[in-house]
Amino acid sequence: MQTYKALVIDDESASRKNTVSMLKQYCPEIEVIGEADSGLSGKKSIQELQPHVIFLDIQMPGMNGFQMLEGIYKREFKVIFVTAYGDHGIAAVKAGATDYLLKPIIISELQQAVNKVVAHYSQIPEKPTDQEPHTIVINHSKGFTLVEFSDIIWLEANDNYTTLYLKSGKKIVASKTLKEFESILPSRDFFRVHRSSLINFACVKEFSTHDGGEVVLENGTRVQVSKARTQDFAAFISERAVRPK
Repeated sequence: MQTYKALVIDDESASRKNTVSMLKQYCPEIEVIGEADSGLSGKKSIQELQPHVIFLDIQMPGMNGFQMLEGIYKREFKVIFVTAYGDHGIAAVKAGATDYLLKPIIISELQQAVNKVVAHYSQIPEKPTDQEPHTIVINHSKGFTLVEFSDIIWLEANDNYTTLYLKSGKKIVASKTLKEFESILPSRDFFRVHRSSLINFACVKEFSTHDGGEVVLENGTRVQVSKARTQDFAAFISERAVRPK
């Protein structure tokens, strides 16, 4: 039997576990590969796990389900909303949801929603696993700009805006927070060395302990590494670089 990877995103632990339990018991086509307890952690899990479908709560603190989806530029998964509120149906349709389930979940309705997911994927050829997103869309007042992940040297936070520094020397200011970019860009390539700085590991040329910690990037920029992140950054480097014996 063909199975499809699922991620359950819900801030309530009991509700999350109930959804997972019902999927495992009544929907053999679904393989639950992860859980998340907020919109922000959900976005990171989507980037890392690449699910076929997410079961998404709407009312969550900080970032609700609709806001989370708005921050994902390239959506390659189906969405099934699971909520205790029945007044979000129209918004769910506009958000491109496959289905909309009310808590407590009814088994037959859950199975019908899963059948829609199965029907969708059975009609399209499976995408090769090596074809991952590698481009980000930066919206602006006159349209948008496409930027390759590999062209980004580093990103700098400025309140609710983020400046992207590119290999061409160009700077782009985006109306997205650094947290949002951190959740979108691949964690295997980008590391947040400071609360205001996210760097592309491929562009790091040097690291020193000057002033607590500092990286030198290929364009000559020096970016501070916070003391709280120094040890994690060293581990990040060790996983991706070969040291001579």
